[in-house]
Amino acid sequence: MFKKLISHSLIYGLGPFVPKIIALLMLPIFTRVLTPEDYGVQSIMNSSLGLISVLSMLGLQLPLTNVFFQHTNHFKKRWGQFYGFLNIWMIFYSFLLAIIIYFIIPKEASENLYWIILLNIVPIVCFGPADTIGQLYYQLNQKPKQIVTRTILISFITIILNYYTIVILDLHYMGWFIANCISMLLLHFSYWYPLRFILKIRPIYKFKKVVIRRGLSVSLPMLPHFYGSYLLSSSDTLLLKFFLISTSQIGYYGFAASFGGLMAMAVGAMNTAASPILSEQIKLKNYDSLRKLTWALQFVLVILSSLACFWLKEIFEIMVKNEELKSTYFLAAIFIMAHNYRPMYFGVATILFYRERTRNLWKVTFGAGLVCVLLNILLIPIYGIKSPAFVLFFCYLIMGYGTFFLKDYKEVAVAEFRPKIWFIFTVVSFVIVLFVVDLSVIYKILITFCYIVALPFYFFKRTNFKFT
Repeated sequence: MFKKLISHSLIYGLGPFVPKIIALLMLPIFTRVLTPEDYGVQSIMNSSLGLISVLSMLGLQLPLTNVFFQHTNHFKKRWGQFYGFLNIWMIFYSFLLAIIIYFIIPKEASENLYWIILLNIVPIVCFGPADTIGQLYYQLNQKPKQIVTRTILISFITIILNYYTIVILDLHYMGWFIANCISMLLLHFSYWYPLRFILKIRPIYKFKKVVIRRGLSVSLPMLPHFYGSYLLSSSDTLLLKFFLISTSQIGYYGFAASFGGLMAMAVGAMNTAASPILSEQIKLKNYDSLRKLTWALQFVLVILSSLACFWLKEIFEIMVKNEELKSTYFLAAIFIMAHNYRPMYFGVATILFYRERTRNLWKVTFGAGLVCVLLNILLIPIYGIKSPAFVLFFCYLIMGYGTFFLKDYKEVAVAEFRPKIWFIFTVVSFVIVLFVVDLSVIYKILITFCYIVALPFYFFKRTNFKFT
């Protein structure tokens, strides 16, 4: 079981990381051409798109997942009804997206306003939710290679297009939008074709209202939950813009935050691989396995992220050729470590999703998002662009560990996860990273050795964990 989880995590995670590593190796090239203003435009636009991205699927991924497990013999017909409904909804969603871009676009990019709007909505209008539904089908059928093959191929195409548009054509930030539009069109098509002609999952526009109504009754209460994730991950950039922080400084901040994005992608791959396996353990009532898998994921993530952050200063010194951006290594370490809450959150959330006890989950996730916004409003004017990174780490902890105290979870809890111990472990590791990242190389080597040898030995001895 754990071997299966590792193999699927590696397929989901390491596959997409190959092009990401190549993209990192190209940083010396891109950072010679791109300016902090370019990164600022990218960060602001990504945040503005995230402002309503939670509405793109209306949270219907959860009903789609439940239909897959609960109506195995005829799920395709029900999926088709959701597919048709979402195709119609995507037209209205595109208009909302265009309005958001119109009002939030920074002045440095205003001359390309209509091109940016067009490049962002074309993939949505052409293919609707094909990529999301296609990925969900292969994920739930535990066929990670179908997803990863597409991800790797599209990622390489994106890298090539970025190089051509940014370096060769010297289009600066517009290169990102052009490359992303072409890549998204290809990705959507790669799922649309098998959905329609191989899997026979086609949009049904004469859908039964009762099916959609039931799905929305489950998904809509989840929107505040999903929006809480947006407030945590993207609202900081818009607040920096609101407080008249310059686009170049936002670019400085956004460049560091992009490394948190890489961490989020790695953890997302782990979650994608783990989700069906954890759900299966709940179904089989293997609750001890559920707990041990969650612990193992949490331990591995904290150790690996800490080791990577120890050496960020040296990595930036080699890879980043822009002196302003080179100094963002400390912020990047905070963003990376901020995602270490997620395996414990996977464990409790999987139980809540499986039992469909999600109506109050938003109180923790959306609450954490509101705390993030309020703290940033309070601290940004005083401490500037570094404060949102620390606020993010703190609020992610609220979201990750606060869920254990929900009444809904306590009523369906099937395993003792010991969240307080893991909370302390996560915070202590974060403090150690902030201390070690600026130490000399000799000290880093010694501490790295201790992490690699001593901590794994202690963990496996204490938990009696076995690779089965």
